Amino acid sequence: MSAITIGTDIKPLTGAITRRGTLGATVTKGHPVTLQSDGYWDHTDTTTNAQVTVAVAVQGGAVGDEVDLVVFGPVQCLSGATIGSLVYGSDTAGAYDTAVGGKDTLIGYAETATVLFVQPQIIDRT
Repeated sequence: MSAITIGTDIKPLTGAITRRGTLGATVTKGHPVTLQSDGYWDHTDTTTNAQVTVAVAVQGGAVGDEVDLVVFGPVQCLSGATIGSLVYGSDTAGAYDTAVGGKDTLIGYAETATVLFVQPQIIDRT
């Protein structure tokens, strides 16, 4: 597995679908997040099977903060990604990876070296 670097200029691009979400933990902007069973968004962690809805946090925040999340479409959030490569959730909370983690969670693909096209697919929920 190889971690993908998160960029510093995080923003949704034209065509991105966003929604507001309430954080259940401290979250860093640009990192992948997952809607938990308690209704709050936490950093994605593929060591558990709780990954159902995956998005990218456009802003960071603390517990209880409402932030914008890209749930589908292009978001500038990567640095030095390989164009066309698949981007997965990682066993390291809040990280992207080039290979599947403990539970296969595809977040999307690198549209460019800096743009992630969010198109989540949950491959393994068992």
